[in-house]
Amino acid sequence: MKNKYLSTAFGLYLNYFVHGMALIIISLNIDVFAEKWGTSVAGAAAVVSSFGIGKILAVAFSGIISDKFGRKASILLGISFYLVFAIGILWSPTASIAYFFGILAGIANSFLDTGTYPALMEVFTKKSGPANIIVKFFIQGGQFLLPIIIGFLVVRGFWYGWSFTLLIAILSLNLIFMSTRKFPPMAATSQDITVEAKALEKKGKFHFSVEEICMISFGFVGLTFLTVLGQWIAKYGTEVVHMSENAGRMLVSYGSIGALICVLVTFTLGNKGVKSAPIILIYTFMTALVSLVLWAFPSPMVATVGAFFLGYFSSGGLIQLGLTILVDHSSRGKGVLTSLYTISEGIAQFSMPIILAAIYKFDISYIFILNAFVALFGFTLVLIVSIRDKQRKAQQDIRINESAS
Repeated sequence: MKNKYLSTAFGLYLNYFVHGMALIIISLNIDVFAEKWGTSVAGAAAVVSSFGIGKILAVAFSGIISDKFGRKASILLGISFYLVFAIGILWSPTASIAYFFGILAGIANSFLDTGTYPALMEVFTKKSGPANIIVKFFIQGGQFLLPIIIGFLVVRGFWYGWSFTLLIAILSLNLIFMSTRKFPPMAATSQDITVEAKALEKKGKFHFSVEEICMISFGFVGLTFLTVLGQWIAKYGTEVVHMSENAGRMLVSYGSIGALICVLVTFTLGNKGVKSAPIILIYTFMTALVSLVLWAFPSPMVATVGAFFLGYFSSGGLIQLGLTILVDHSSRGKGVLTSLYTISEGIAQFSMPIILAAIYKFDISYIFILNAFVALFGFTLVLIVSIRDKQRKAQQDIRINESAS
């Protein structure tokens, strides 16, 4: 039977095509904005940290709105905030004003996340993991296309604002489209917490499990990877490896190609029943290895190949896989869980641009040392969850055998 919500899913995915562009559009126009706002490259890059503030501010209510008023309301708010961001950043005369509009982008992202991921889990109830992975495909599609568009505008001498105009046009059309779509009934909201969990909550003993803490923290890891690849790989190419500006921008596209291929591979593995945890363990370990190679052996060839593999292993759906594991290990509402995950992402989105901008002033290549440490941290988090899962299964098997005998 054909899924009657496929058009709804398409609109949800299209939002993330724009989101992928929005994540890197400031960094790819960084020199233009630094001059326009009367600040340094590091100062203009710090504006990106405002995205994280917006995400953190919004999570206090975005998940509640998603669970109580519906996924559609959350998504329409997200699109609307993104529209204001795209228009506002384009015409911001100073970095301070741009920072305000960046906060709105973070709020937009939070509303989209807390509406979209639960909605996709409800549209594709039996394939929620692969469905969430496709979000990453659209994000990377936007990040692959935007450097090409900006490179074309620069070569032709066209106004840089046309790239923003593209975002505004897509968002406007999708806002109209999504307002006409029907959404599936919400499932497993915060009202669906088990009776035992509700009893504990009333007694004030409803604590976070180790698995929940680990996987909520993983949001920080996944967002850090996106920040390093999307915001700094181009500058690494031009300033460390001495590539041209267009060649440096293309490193972002190479990373996006790697991520797109990874999304397809991960989607296939998910459909064949491969669990998310072992995939994440492999990807985070390889992210650490590739990051160290980029730091140790800077050259045009290493930068090009490294960007591809960094995109494959660090940006091919880790955030979505982590969220899927979190939902699988918790009985809380999907919107609330996504909000908690978003807080972790928001902390990274706020702090990492500032930290990375400081590293940039010292030695940009050291950014990849930090990326490697973050990757190993993410590896450890998921390893803890995997070990506890195996221990729990072993205990269950023992109880089954004892009861059988």
